[in-house]
Amino acid sequence: MFGTGSVSYEVQSRREGRWLIEGAYTDQEAALSAARSQLAASGVEEAKVVKFRTIAGLSLETVILHKTAPQAARKGLTLGGTAEGAPLCRKPDDLRGFESRVVIGRLLRPYLDAQRITPTELLHSWPLFRRLEEQGALLGAAIHAVARHHADLHGVSHAARARELRQMVEAVVATARDALAERRRLPRFDAADLPGTSNRIEESVGEAGHDTLFLILLCQQLEGGGPLAGKLELLLAMIDDDVWPRHLDLLDAVIADIMGSADTMKDLLGAQPSLHAGLCALADALFDRDPDPALAPMAASLRQVCRLALQGRAPQSRAVLLERLRQSVVGDQPLDRRDAKAEGVLTRDLADRLKGADGALLGGAAMEKALERRLVRHRQSVLRAQGMHDIADRLSGR
Repeated sequence: MFGTGSVSYEVQSRREGRWLIEGAYTDQEAALSAARSQLAASGVEEAKVVKFRTIAGLSLETVILHKTAPQAARKGLTLGGTAEGAPLCRKPDDLRGFESRVVIGRLLRPYLDAQRITPTELLHSWPLFRRLEEQGALLGAAIHAVARHHADLHGVSHAARARELRQMVEAVVATARDALAERRRLPRFDAADLPGTSNRIEESVGEAGHDTLFLILLCQQLEGGGPLAGKLELLLAMIDDDVWPRHLDLLDAVIADIMGSADTMKDLLGAQPSLHAGLCALADALFDRDPDPALAPMAASLRQVCRLALQGRAPQSRAVLLERLRQSVVGDQPLDRRDAKAEGVLTRDLADRLKGADGALLGGAAMEKALERRLVRHRQSVLRAQGMHDIADRLSGR
């Protein structure tokens, strides 16, 4: 009685919570096809097709398709390394120690880098630790990795050791939680007057509780530091020629944690053209040699850390940097991806750069062994390329 009227179709998509009109169609199949294509597009949360029919001046609106874009499964965070070297901690203070933090940094590296925090901050900040607990099984996986390592190495019960570690972790975190609850009554942290800060801390908790509360207050100071490189600058600004040894030790602990982040080290080293160039730049900085003009300039903050390490004022940072050098040397990544044939020459050149004016090799026997292993791998690759696989295999037994 009223006729067929007119029919049209509108394709809409929702991006960042807002609905947008993607197109108008007169053919239903074309509209449905366009909507399905939108569901596969990046950033689209939902898509729908609305049918408009006009009859005798009346407009009828019907949603004939409304779908939500499939969400990609979020990849859960996993452990970033092994528990090798984990000390057999017996009390909470052991968990805060250098060797423990190195292992914590290795195990939780993906999480720590994503959150832009250090192991010291994780152990001394209740909000940061609570955020880790919200990641589900990540904390438990780290505890059981350490417990398994201790069980294999020391013959202790895996389950019992896991319970002991959990209790120590809870004790460490309880201290940070209590400090947060008392935040308004805590001593004031003055980055420009560390001695005064220490005096106020000792008046509050005594000598025995000084270091723990100092680090808790320091970590609160670092909350607004942004990336780890920014926090490093804040820490270095607290170090001058008159800094007390006790303060230098505590600051060095956090700096060493930052040096444990590979991503941060890449940023601090600058855009070096190759692994060989990066290692040479770091070696030069650790000897406080003039930077090679052929290499990309490194961050002034990293050079300052290397200078403190050379002076013996940052032993923890020095240990982390030397281990990073050793791991890079012993690793499989070629010294220059653009020229695999130069591996042997570059390894020998690197060995020279790792020696000081007295001829002593950075990292001692461990570094010498790493260099030899890289040279052996290179010789094996050359021999295998020439078809001499048996000789190459025999080199492995050297």
